[in-house]
Formats: sequence, C-alpha cells, structure tokens
Amino acid sequence: MKKLAVIGVGNMASAIIGGILNSGLGKASELRLFDRKPEKLAPFTEKGAYAASGIADAVDGADFILLSVKPQNLTEVLGELKETELSGKTFISICAGVSTSIIEKKLGRAVPVVRVMPNTPLQIGLGVSALAKNADVSDEAFDFACSVFESSGMVLKLDESAMNAIISVNGSSPAYFYYFIDAMCKSAKAQGLDCDGIVEAVCRTVIGSAEMLMRSGKTPEELIRAVTSPKGTTERAMNVLFDADVAGTIDKAMRACTDRAAEMARELEAE
Repeated sequence: MKKLAVIGVGNMASAIIGGILNSGLGKASELRLFDRKPEKLAPFTEKGAYAASGIADAVDGADFILLSVKPQNLTEVLGELKETELSGKTFISICAGVSTSIIEKKLGRAVPVVRVMPNTPLQIGLGVSALAKNADVSDEAFDFACSVFESSGMVLKLDESAMNAIISVNGSSPAYFYYFIDAMCKSAKAQGLDCDGIVEAVCRTVIGSAEMLMRSGKTPEELIRAVTSPKGTTERAMNVLFDADVAGTIDKAMRACTDRAAEMARELEAE
C-alpha cells in the first residue's frame, strides 16, 4: 500500500481505515492520521498508525491524502494544505457535494483528485461507494483509491457529472430505508404486534427481498407482480401505495437531495 494521510477521523474515515486494516490492504504503520480531537486516533495509533501533530505533519511523506471533514470545514483545511508541498500526492475526497474543481480552486493549483461518495454501511463492510476522478489522476492511483473502498464493500466508477445525483442513490438512501422500516414497525405495534423480534423480522424481510431481487435476474416490477395475487392482501396494500403516489414522493426526495448537493457546492465555492 501507498502511504495514506487521513485528515478528519470521524465515523466514516474510521470505517475506511478499518476496512484497509481488516482486509490486509495496508498496515497501520502506513497511515498518517490527524483530527482536531486526538482521542479519535487512539484505536489506530495503538495498532501502529502515526498521530500527526497537524495537517502539514500528516501529509508529509504521504502519497495519498484522504479528506474526511465536514464541507463547512473544508476551506480552512485546504487553506492549510495550500501551504504544503503537494507534488506527487493524490487527493481522495469524501466531502459530499464538493467537486474536484472546487478542491483545485481552493488549493490554487491543479492536483489529482478522486471524488468519492460512500455510505454508512461501509462501517460493517457492506458499503456502496461511487468514485470519479479528474484528468490528473493516474490509472494506478485510481485503482488504489478503488481498492481502498472495495475493502469495505462495492464500488461504482462514474463520471464526475453523475456524482451529485448518486448521493441520492447510495449516500443518503440508508435513511430512506430506515424511515420505511421504522414506519412498518410502528404500524405493527399499532396493530397489536408489540413483541420481541418485530424489528429484526422486518429487517430480515428487507434483506431477503433485496437478495432475492439480486439473485433472481428479475426486475423489481416482476417481483412485485409475483407477490401480488389478484384481490389479495398485497394488492390491497399496494393500491394504497400507488394511490398515495409513493413513487412520486421518492422521486421528489431524491431530486431534493441532488439539488442540495449542488447548493452546497455553490456555497462552498462562494467562500
């Protein structure tokens, strides 16, 4: 593995680091970590990772720089990085809505940037991460970036023009599924099914349905028809969802997500 500097060691960065170490992709000694809260580094420094004293110290000697900070803190971080030696280094950014061009603009120079949209199931090795790169990223560097996220799940390789839209598909979507599961559990309780195992039963039904869809080779519409008997219970339930235009609501929610990503990019660019 190349030496990787990680700026911001929150939950997502911790999951990425965990994937690297658990998969054997790299060793802790090849990691240079920095966070404003040093206590976040302890689980990794105990394994041999380097706890940097600051951003400049973290990126010194690193081949790759993983930016894992909140978008509102990115301008400050890039301002510090702007003063460091960056030749030969490739950036990997998981900052939502932040384009590669914004990073280059804030740094005041052209640099290789891989833009990534991961999701929270990365924390249990079942993530889906979308990656795009700018023209300065070498094939070797992009392959390395992909391997980092493949260590914790599935990888999609996209053109950067699709990166805001993919947030609504994989980045924000776990919340949609939690919302649907929560609504089902609350309905079950309201109907008197207030017993142990309901949440797990709903979750396992979601997992089983997803696995069946992936393994069957059929479309979602085909499987809906297979479950829905004429004049049966599923048909009655589905008609309620159709009448409420739930599909239209999901489309509006996903478009709102994409629109917000674009707004965040404009806000950051204006700073």
